[in-house]
Amino acid sequence: MKILEGKSYDVLVCGAGCAGFCAAVQAARAGMRTALVEKYGMPGGIMTVLGNQDVAQFNAHGKMVIEGIGWAFLKELEAQGYAEIPDMSVKGLPHPLYGVRVNIVAAAKLMDDYFQREGIDLYYNQPVVSVEVEEETDGARITGVLIASKQGIRRLKGTVAVDCTGDGDVCAWAGAPYECGGESETDLQPGTLRYYLDGSPSQEGLAALSAGVERALQEGRLLPEDFAGHSLGNVLEARGDNINHISGFNAADSDSKTAAEIRGRQSVLRMLEAFRRSGAGVTIAGCAPEVAPRESRRILCDGYITGEDYVSARRYADAICYSFYPIDLHRSGANGIYQVFLEEGRVPTIPLSALQPRGLVNAYVAGRCASGDRLANSAYRVKASCMAMGQAAGAAAAVAVQENGGRARGCRLEHIKQILLENGAIVP
Repeated sequence: MKILEGKSYDVLVCGAGCAGFCAAVQAARAGMRTALVEKYGMPGGIMTVLGNQDVAQFNAHGKMVIEGIGWAFLKELEAQGYAEIPDMSVKGLPHPLYGVRVNIVAAAKLMDDYFQREGIDLYYNQPVVSVEVEEETDGARITGVLIASKQGIRRLKGTVAVDCTGDGDVCAWAGAPYECGGESETDLQPGTLRYYLDGSPSQEGLAALSAGVERALQEGRLLPEDFAGHSLGNVLEARGDNINHISGFNAADSDSKTAAEIRGRQSVLRMLEAFRRSGAGVTIAGCAPEVAPRESRRILCDGYITGEDYVSARRYADAICYSFYPIDLHRSGANGIYQVFLEEGRVPTIPLSALQPRGLVNAYVAGRCASGDRLANSAYRVKASCMAMGQAAGAAAAVAVQENGGRARGCRLEHIKQILLENGAIVP
């Protein structure tokens, strides 16, 4: 098979979700020739394509702990009238109320604007299909990636690779070790196939809908996992959204993911049928194109964040950004969520070493596939934390190119922090 030779870059960012967006913008602002590779035709990942419009959590105990590129993006979106930012100086509210709600179309368009402003080369609808490596004495060097374009398989070369794929595909394919799941590789947090409701029932319609849903549950036409522990009132108030649980699959396994997509649409159709039978005037107008996973591979890095580290707000010597969200481990089916909330004054940090994959000399990872155990991962996987990690990885990649021939280790931490501070980030 003929491989088309593409361009060479200082920094290759793979994945244009929340982490990849900030990583690419930061690398480009630091003067790097930057490419951004994305499997979808739209940036934003779970925030846009998969329909989770709430971005949290930037604040802790009444003060901001995450800002930088991600926060500036949301402020600009708000100024355009397409984001709702709550008052984050107010303490003690339930954590979902601190989320920034965005308009999906406007958010994706503004991301495009950012990329174009910074001169980033975009490769939308071109998933990574292979990773090329060269063995060195202290590990493997990623020399480039192969992407699937409509013109054929294309090679992109890069001095540093930043894996923001969510599932850690690039690092795993390059040979980095990883963990996946608990007791098995299907013992993972369930995913959710988001859907969107249209219509509002009258009081009479609500009563009919409630009775119809109860009958459907009793007769097995609806399953408890279709609600994932939520009430019908929650479903209607949220207009669908983050409701169902699709359990027992591994998003890092395509066969498993295929089965999950089928089950996800079955779940949504069960809800649609229940709404239709009730005659309450509520229907499902559409759903996301795929099940959004909460957990898959966790790339093992030089550093490793445990749940205990996280809830105790361990301060690492190489802390590079903050994270703030409760332990939020979703359990299979309708078994609810295991949560541990952070005590007053405790704000966890993410070490740079948790973004440096073992066995790879010129790579970083950012986002939900960063290095940690399941409990810690269930907290730092959220979008604001991913934005902070992505910006940190983008700055670190730039310094690796400038100082160290692309090598991720041995760079001056203070230089990385300086770049982050110059771009509005809050640095531990």
